[in-house]
Amino acid sequence: MALRDSTPAGPYPARTWWWLAVLLALGLIGWGLAGTSGVGAWLFARWREHHAELLALVQGHPLTAAAAVLLLHALLAMLAVPGSSMLMLVAGAAYGPWAGTLLCLTGCTAGASASMLAARHFLRPLAQRKLGRRLYAIDGRIAAAGAAYLFSLRVLPVVPFAITNVAAGLSTMNGWTFAWVSFAGMLASTFVYVNAGAEIGRAEAFADLLSPGVLLSLAAVALLPWLFKAARRVWPRRPEARA
Repeated sequence: MALRDSTPAGPYPARTWWWLAVLLALGLIGWGLAGTSGVGAWLFARWREHHAELLALVQGHPLTAAAAVLLLHALLAMLAVPGSSMLMLVAGAAYGPWAGTLLCLTGCTAGASASMLAARHFLRPLAQRKLGRRLYAIDGRIAAAGAAYLFSLRVLPVVPFAITNVAAGLSTMNGWTFAWVSFAGMLASTFVYVNAGAEIGRAEAFADLLSPGVLLSLAAVALLPWLFKAARRVWPRRPEARA
């Protein structure tokens, strides 16, 4: 009787790559049909109209629009509600890569900090009663390498965003440290999304969406979830995770 190979599979099984190839092929076919049939040009014209309205709104009410982007991003981060990625794309199209990144990153950091402080105020007293000495042991570990560990979780979020905020709130990590480390750790991924929106916003015609800048930005956005998923698969195999 043949024995099955117990060697763990690689980061992605062959079926995953097959489906990725199929999706890529369908996307290219759809893109080609949109370009040749005129549907793509029509959709792009509608996008240009809305983009012009967005720019007019930002230019007419610069402070109000910036505050709205910042506060909305903070709210999404605090409540862990989906939508921040789309907001980053819109901010990039409206403000460009640098100002858009600053707005989104500041709002996201503020929301994460509010979530962390809420967990500390409302949940830590309960955790102290339930966990006792174990909580102090956790605090000791976080005090030893908390900033570096938090930075790694922000760069590659192998732990869900909201759980990281709550876990930091249950610890004694300094609030300012949490804020600046989160800001620095989320900088790269935020810029990827905002820059993609900025590149799309610069396009003057449907054909411009095939420019190297747009394609590279969209490729970076598409690769981020795969990078995070690969990191989640590798993370439990680290020696410190098994200790």
